[in-house]
Amino acid sequence: MDKKYITLFKDLAQATAVSAEAVMDYDREKGDEKGLETATTMRDDFQELAGRITDDYEMTQPDAARLLVAAMIQLNQIQDRINNLKNAMAGYQSDVVPKLQDIVDNAKEEGAAAQMANEKFVIKEEN
Repeated sequence: MDKKYITLFKDLAQATAVSAEAVMDYDREKGDEKGLETATTMRDDFQELAGRITDDYEMTQPDAARLLVAAMIQLNQIQDRINNLKNAMAGYQSDVVPKLQDIVDNAKEEGAAAQMANEKFVIKEEN
């Protein structure tokens, strides 16, 4: 197996252990003992796997299954980040930038920018 893949798999196991730590913090905050126990086991398993992945690592079928789970978790997290960034971009493009451009183009009189901003930058709560 190529050394770059060995490094990738070690990093993948470590990143998934870190993700499990975040879940542990969340479960602790919410008082979810069962969730905390599951996340702790997951963290420990991936830390153990990362510790075993060295330059002379030989993959086993159970390790491949764990690394598959890790890859799927990381892929889902990346997809969530991409979706959040796309939503942020859409918000800037369709809301913030046009409103600011309108203020820049049309608020020539003193106090006009503040008045326009007070009218444009209001979030209406839905019932």
